[in-house]
Amino acid sequence: MVWGISLGLLLGGFLCGYLFGRRRSKDGCNDKEKPKRRSDSNFTDRDAILELEQRLNQEGTLRLARQVTGGSPPRSPRPARNHSHSRLREDTMSIASSNDDAGKIYGLGGYSQSNRVLLCMVGLPARGKSYITKMLMRYLTWSGFPVKAFNAGNLRRQTGNCSASAEFFSSAESATKMREQIADECMHEAIAWLRMHKSVCVAIFDATNTTTRRRQRIIDKCRQVTGITPVFVESICDNKEILERNYKLKLDNDDYRNMDPIKARLDFIRRVEEYKSRYQTVSDQEDEGEICYVKLYNVGQKVEMHHCSGYLMSQIGFFLSNIHIQPRCIWLTRHAESGDQLSGILGSHRGELTHNGRNYCRELASFLHKCRREMEEAGHVESCGDFLVLMGTAPVHYSTLQSMIKSSSSSLSDGDPSPASISGASSPPAVPVNCKGFQAMSTSLLNELDGGVCNGLSYAEIIRDYPDLWAARERDKLNFRYPNGESYQDVIGRLRPIIIELERQRRSILVISHLAVQRCLYAYFTGTPMEEIPYLNMDMHTVVELRPGAFDCQVRSENLWDTSPECPTPLR
Repeated sequence: MVWGISLGLLLGGFLCGYLFGRRRSKDGCNDKEKPKRRSDSNFTDRDAILELEQRLNQEGTLRLARQVTGGSPPRSPRPARNHSHSRLREDTMSIASSNDDAGKIYGLGGYSQSNRVLLCMVGLPARGKSYITKMLMRYLTWSGFPVKAFNAGNLRRQTGNCSASAEFFSSAESATKMREQIADECMHEAIAWLRMHKSVCVAIFDATNTTTRRRQRIIDKCRQVTGITPVFVESICDNKEILERNYKLKLDNDDYRNMDPIKARLDFIRRVEEYKSRYQTVSDQEDEGEICYVKLYNVGQKVEMHHCSGYLMSQIGFFLSNIHIQPRCIWLTRHAESGDQLSGILGSHRGELTHNGRNYCRELASFLHKCRREMEEAGHVESCGDFLVLMGTAPVHYSTLQSMIKSSSSSLSDGDPSPASISGASSPPAVPVNCKGFQAMSTSLLNELDGGVCNGLSYAEIIRDYPDLWAARERDKLNFRYPNGESYQDVIGRLRPIIIELERQRRSILVISHLAVQRCLYAYFTGTPMEEIPYLNMDMHTVVELRPGAFDCQVRSENLWDTSPECPTPLR
């Protein structure tokens, strides 16, 4: 009996082995069709990614993969520092080839939304529509979206109705027909501009658009063109202080130039009343409930959104919920002079300050005290309270702040420091810095442009050892990315939460960071074209003061201390 069972098991094993071998041999017939997995023990996930990128490059789909993921190419190991440069040349050529298409790859719009957007402002006169338009233009341009504004009021003045009185805005048939003709022409210009672009872009139609009939006309016109989405941005304001300030600004425009201020104010109030008599706020029921709109109350006090989805509209809604018109100052300064800087080393890993650097910290503390007194005398109570310091996590940033505190005879704030949060900070989170007398926040989002494999090297060493890499950088500083590092476009992307925080804060803020970050922040507030960012001049031991206003940003700079004669000219 036992022998019978054993024999049965043995025969069963032979049968299973035979069938399994047949299955393996059958699968082996397709080995040529299937890619063989490498058996090398050193084969890693990075190797698999590199092979995938190589196949995508061959298929011409690498750009699509980058657009979908929003990611960067896999990082290669640090090249050996020798004069043959064989490995370095390969890396540099791949970087250069990707940078040739940088304008098409790096724009956020390429993978965020396929439609073109017509943002249509809605609201009574003096409700901040043009202010919101300028803010949106600045933010979207800096974020990489093509954007252009079309103002119906400016078009009216160009057609010869510069000094139009309140009668021009009455409900009379002739006046209504003329206004609609101007509005239609402005809308057609905006749509024509959108049609010129094949990918995502934003046109802002800055007009009152205060009736349901007028808004439906815009929707119907957009539906005649494939791929254009109308979104209405309504500004509602009942704050008397804000309205009074806006009325004063309106009296300075071309409609009331050389006109008696009292008569001009009365005429403008009559104009507002004419619009109020037929004003219809945007409702959910318009366009059979499919209307897309954003409602903004008292310039950021409250925001409502309806049928707004996708990356672009989410960014717009988030941005509008953080803006305000409170007067305040933003001071930009590079870190104090350090030993690494004198040596021209990228990265500034160490935080030892030079004698001139410590002197600058003392002068910077005195400068902030002086600014605080001036704000108190001007009555800017909210902005002259506790100053907020935002800085990176590099040791030299912390050394700059500590030296300011030690060299200052009095503190900027009498209370205990309490950390402020960075709205929308995606990664990594901000870290509070407990320094007496300051409310300070440290975040790696404000760290210098990452030099990757070149960190810790001097500029002379890079030029000598990696000439191909340096030549690629010189050809396109904006889009060039250091191997295992960053480009200016990468820095702009990670600074977006910082921009939101700077817009949100009603306190005055000092930002301590490296050169590349300073350039990007300065470019945002001044509207500097993106192509010029890598070449902006931001001197050492100099404070750049920004005063954001209703329609522009006032800029002044003050040099507080000289740098060492041997300090190299910045090449970042």
